[in-house]
Amino acid sequence: MRHRTTGNSVTPDDGRRPLTGSLTSAHSWPFTGREDALGELVPLLTGPEPYALLLTGPAGVGKTRLVRELLAGPARPVARVLTAPATESTRRIPFGALAHLLPEPLPASDGRSNLLRALADGLLADAGDTEPVLHVDDTQLLDEGSAALLLHLSVRRNLRIVLTARSGAPLPDAVDAMVRGGYARRLELPPLTAESIGLLLERALGGPVECTTGHLLWRYSGGNVLWLQQLVEAGTAAGTLTDTAGVWQCKGPLDPGTELSGLVERRIGRLRPAVRRAAELLALGEPLGSAELEHLVGPAVLDELDHHGLAAGESDGRRALVRLAHPLYGEVLRQRMPAHRRRRHCRELADAVQRTGMRRRADPARVGGWRLASGDHSDPALLLSAADHAVLTMDFTLAVELARAACAAGGGIPARRVLAIALGHGGQGVQAEEVHSGLPQSVLPEREQLRSLQLRAANMYLTLDRPADAVDLLHRGEEELRDEAARAELAALQALLLAVQADWPGYTAAVDRARRRPHPGAGTRIRLQYAAWVHAFCHARTAAALELLESALPMLPGEDDIPMLAAGVMSWLATVQAYAGRLDEADATAAHEFRRARESGWVAGQGVWQFYLGRVAARRGALRTARKHMRDACAVLRDDSTWGQEGLLLGEWAVVEAQLGDTAAAESLLDQAHLARMESYRCFRIPALRMAQPWILAARGRQAEAVRQALLAAEGAREQGIPLWEAELLHLPVRLGRPAGAAARLAALAAEGDAPHPALYAEHAAALGARDPAALERVLAGFDTAGMRLHAAEAAAQAAGLWSRRGEDTRAQRAADRCHRLTAACEGAMTPAVLACWTPGLTDRERDVARLAAAGHTSREIAAVLGVAVRTVDNHLHRVYRKTGATGRTELSTLLTAAPTEGSV
Repeated sequence: MRHRTTGNSVTPDDGRRPLTGSLTSAHSWPFTGREDALGELVPLLTGPEPYALLLTGPAGVGKTRLVRELLAGPARPVARVLTAPATESTRRIPFGALAHLLPEPLPASDGRSNLLRALADGLLADAGDTEPVLHVDDTQLLDEGSAALLLHLSVRRNLRIVLTARSGAPLPDAVDAMVRGGYARRLELPPLTAESIGLLLERALGGPVECTTGHLLWRYSGGNVLWLQQLVEAGTAAGTLTDTAGVWQCKGPLDPGTELSGLVERRIGRLRPAVRRAAELLALGEPLGSAELEHLVGPAVLDELDHHGLAAGESDGRRALVRLAHPLYGEVLRQRMPAHRRRRHCRELADAVQRTGMRRRADPARVGGWRLASGDHSDPALLLSAADHAVLTMDFTLAVELARAACAAGGGIPARRVLAIALGHGGQGVQAEEVHSGLPQSVLPEREQLRSLQLRAANMYLTLDRPADAVDLLHRGEEELRDEAARAELAALQALLLAVQADWPGYTAAVDRARRRPHPGAGTRIRLQYAAWVHAFCHARTAAALELLESALPMLPGEDDIPMLAAGVMSWLATVQAYAGRLDEADATAAHEFRRARESGWVAGQGVWQFYLGRVAARRGALRTARKHMRDACAVLRDDSTWGQEGLLLGEWAVVEAQLGDTAAAESLLDQAHLARMESYRCFRIPALRMAQPWILAARGRQAEAVRQALLAAEGAREQGIPLWEAELLHLPVRLGRPAGAAARLAALAAEGDAPHPALYAEHAAALGARDPAALERVLAGFDTAGMRLHAAEAAAQAAGLWSRRGEDTRAQRAADRCHRLTAACEGAMTPAVLACWTPGLTDRERDVARLAAAGHTSREIAAVLGVAVRTVDNHLHRVYRKTGATGRTELSTLLTAAPTEGSV
């Protein structure tokens, strides 16, 4: 797959392009998400006897489109489809919906039954020898005569009937009788799932859609395809849904558009004023406690809101909450609410929640937000408290607004400090540093000075990427403060930062200073514990790191001196779990934290947790999933400077692309990683900057050079004192089939740490060095159990090759089949070991040429990479086509990226 580079990112370019013109045409969007339903309907339509189907669902859910696909598909057993759309106009005319299908003139008959028989005969007269299908849309609007004729036809079983109807709408009695009598089968078509909506969006828009954007569009559309189309059309027209460097994202609030807003407004517009007021209060304040809302509007109005289907209840522990039944209702109500009414409603909401004592964690921030929106900036203490709580709930946009208002209202130094925190974590690190540096430290109590120093250092390290300045600031504070407990806490925070920098002498000295201070507090203990698990992780003692991490989790709720401390702990938890052989737990941790960031609206958190999800997926070998997560993370973080470590993401993404065989994308990403600023988090520089190049070389057929690069980088990791990455780099030559330079050191590393994977790496190197296929099969079982499927597939491929050389064809085939099954879960992996198993008839040079040709390179480009003549490349390529049966580069790409069937080797 070729890639295109735009701005600071590389994204796949598979030839798809955004749709042009109207996106709401019934036929402009690809049929997606209904394949299972279609498969269920086909047997009913093609069975031995004519059968009637009644397909029901909400308006716009895709019933008519599904029927069209059913009747137009290859399984359709008929040559003639009779279509009859029912409407409000035709329901007042006898046989109005079917008039165009009936004979002219209508037969005269004194008996109703004879009339129906005559009409049925006339409708079927032109069918000939083919069996027609009658398709009636919006069956709930049928007139009585047409419905009776449908019942008559279903009893006669002369043709197949497919009906659609809106859920909840009363059906004509004759149609109900069809279902009750067993002449028709009724099936309900549910809204599309979030996964199906995401796939549909990518196909319709012609490119990848960022995960949070897809989720937002699914939530606002409710899985309704018509609503989704209208949302997309409105968003693209307004510029709020845009293609940014190859990834579709929502930029700004979602615009429902004129048509959809009108539809919602027509429903809401029928409400009497008191009920509309209740809906507007919910739009500004949801979720609201049912008791609070009832106090504001009265029980009768609340009941009426529920009767109209505009409210939905949910529970939060023992508290009953109320929301609007659909997010679009709130969006339209907020858009069309006059400013004076919005201010009045916000004041009412703030008064109501304050009367309850603001017992929920989010209440202070919500009340502060409502006070701001109502124009009331008179209480600096309330605004400051609200800003503090907005920081804790990770709503940094609101926190900045509240903190600025608190400063303007006379909140003083505390308000300015919260403003600095909110600015820093909201991606405005430079402005945050300006506020921090302007705070007068000398007039503050020492405990307040301690907090200010730590917050400023955190901004320097996390956002401004100035780790040396952060450590120096803390060290000067440690020397200047007199309180021993405060000095211990500053030393402990230095130990933490120095551990993440892999500065082990500095880390040891800071730990010693922190431990020598008397009376260490809880803040000192958790910071020292944090530093200790970073040290343990880097030294391949993941079990010890995980034990320290898990014991720290109960300490977090009371530790808010550094608001993002908990987020940092959780990110380390996911990483340590991933390298401690607990991939399912790592994935669950990252997914949970991503959902929290999405619910709070914390953009940087969404991007960072997408990166961690990608890291876990890459560890599993789910390469395309990893690519999607990392691509989405890059798109989200592109406009946010909160997390200033884009190089980490780009470098690890480059490894994924290289293992997928796209060396052009991998090289571009690696170049960008080297250019990105990355002074902080130096303990991750090796996987970010040194892992990708050996894989790129291997994907280009330069395996000997890849091995040399990996061993050189491993020596650098050893000098830096990070055995975990040393083991990863030493295992790379083993995966490439060359264990000689790595086996002894891997065995030593396995003995020194407690992480499970170095031991597997050492066993892998020993088994391959001994050319023992049985031992390799034990290694692959270990990798498979750990969830590392690509590692397992490569070990299986190597075992297959060794069994084959021994003449053990049956065992070789069994190992190859195992490789194929495992590789199927690796989503397009093209590592050398896997390709060797898939193409055993090719020589190493032919395989190198085939891999590069499949990636889209020309013969001249391949010749330049491999250092051979163009004619040599063409000759090799000719032999590849002859041996594999491929007829060109496209077919070769399909062959190399789709798992073969068992027995094909």
